[in-house]
Amino acid sequence: MRIKKINPYEYLHASARVRMLGNQIITKGKLHQMIDAPNLGQAFRVLNTSGIGVGEKPENYEAALVRALAETYQTVREITKGLGLLDVFRYNYDGLNLKIVLKAKAAGLDPLPAMTSLGTVPKEEIVSGMNRRHIPGLPPEMLRAALDAQAAIETANDPQKADIMIDKGMLHAMYRIVHEYNNVFCQKVVRSKIDIENIRSFVRIKRAGKDVRLLESVLSEGGYIQSKKLVSLFSRGIREFAAFLGNTRYGSALAHAFDGLEAGGRLTNFEKLCDNFMLTFIGEANRIVFGVEPILGFILEKENEITSVRMVMASKMTGVPADTIVERLRT
Repeated sequence: MRIKKINPYEYLHASARVRMLGNQIITKGKLHQMIDAPNLGQAFRVLNTSGIGVGEKPENYEAALVRALAETYQTVREITKGLGLLDVFRYNYDGLNLKIVLKAKAAGLDPLPAMTSLGTVPKEEIVSGMNRRHIPGLPPEMLRAALDAQAAIETANDPQKADIMIDKGMLHAMYRIVHEYNNVFCQKVVRSKIDIENIRSFVRIKRAGKDVRLLESVLSEGGYIQSKKLVSLFSRGIREFAAFLGNTRYGSALAHAFDGLEAGGRLTNFEKLCDNFMLTFIGEANRIVFGVEPILGFILEKENEITSVRMVMASKMTGVPADTIVERLRT
């Protein structure tokens, strides 16, 4: 395989541009103003000061957030001249669309209203492509996984297995493509994502009392932790698993992720700390002066901004107390 070389100096302008755009990211202070706002409307007005959703109704916050993220992706594609390496970090939206198409088809529904426009392949092309068993622009790993997932739904009516197949196909595609470029940082982000997803699967399946064979079917290769090691640990308790992770690159970040889990505690803190680990790459990327790294850091920061705002707005709409919202927020 021929490695595609990236010259950091080609992204001097793009790096400077995203640093300027990064100054518009909603600060923690502004996020807490939204949390402390007495109602949804007031929270939305605070959001408007960052240029998101201006002139729209508070109830339409979701459309405003999607549009803001879509604009970010479009800007990044323009300033990087369509660098394919960065498209990898949008595959989760393509995967989401594939899942929606398969489940809607099984239920006899139109999938388009539920699909997102944030993926790398237009949603209309995913719908028509699944009918043709060919989706131009979609990584082959994801297409194969989607076709296998479709068979799983049609023959066994197993949507959970279908989701697992698509998620694994996505991670395999991400791993392959980032290793086609000479960028160690992007490779590290993807390999860490694979590990974090495998760790999540381990804990969820363990807590659900499921068989190790389910874990074997879920785990993805390519992380820093070998899948066979996770399988070998499955028969032991959560405490032993936590001790093992303590000696890995995830040790300090997940040190308190397992508190109370053996006693049946909620997974809320565990999930939050898993997410928080991935957010550490934002700071790491921003310490690099120019190149692909600060651009990816900006994408990750914008994704986190949108996720945080969505959580706050949804909580305000349903009347969740402020302290509970703060507890749920990723940092």
